[in-house]
Amino acid sequence: MTREQKIILADWPALLQKLRDELVALDGADRQWLRDRLDSIAAIQLNLDDLFRLAGGVRVCAECDGACCGCGRHHVTLTNLLAYLLADDEPPAPDLGKTCPYLAEQGCRLPVSRRPYNCITFFCEQLEENLSEQSRQQLRFMDQQLRREYQALAERYPAASLRGIWIALERIGDGEILSTKQ
Repeated sequence: MTREQKIILADWPALLQKLRDELVALDGADRQWLRDRLDSIAAIQLNLDDLFRLAGGVRVCAECDGACCGCGRHHVTLTNLLAYLLADDEPPAPDLGKTCPYLAEQGCRLPVSRRPYNCITFFCEQLEENLSEQSRQQLRFMDQQLRREYQALAERYPAASLRGIWIALERIGDGEILSTKQ
C-alpha cells in the first residue's frame, strides 16, 4: 500500500465525521437546498442507468471486467458522500487494493443514484453504438442536466466539484468543507 493510500484510509473516518458535523450545522434552508440538488442528481442518474441498460451495459461491462472502472481511483465526490450522509447511510469505505476502490466482484458497490459523475456518464464506444440516435441525444441532454446540478453544488460549496473528494480537499485545505463561497 502506498503512503497516499494509507493516508486516505486513515483519514476516511475523520472525513466522514467532519462532514456529519458540518451537515448538522447547516440551517434548514441550506439542508433543504442540498436535499433538492441530491434528489435531482439521483433521479437523473437513475435515468442514465436506464439508457446504460438499454445499450446492453450490464453485459458489455461484465465482458470488459471493469477495465474502465480501473480508471476511477479518485472519482467519488463530496456530492456522492453527502447523498449517503443526508440519508443517514454509511458510505462504503474505499478498498484501495482494487483497481477502483468501490469495485467488487459483482460490480460497483455504490448504488447508481450515488455513483460519481464520471462513472455514471461514461458510455464507451460500444455502448453508444448500441443506442439509437434519439437515445444518444437523450444521453447528451441528461449529461448536461447532471453536470448543471453538480455545478450548482460546486458554486455553493468549495469542495463540491466533479473532481474526487481527495483532490478537492487538497485544493481547499483544512477549512470547512460545507462553508458557502462568498
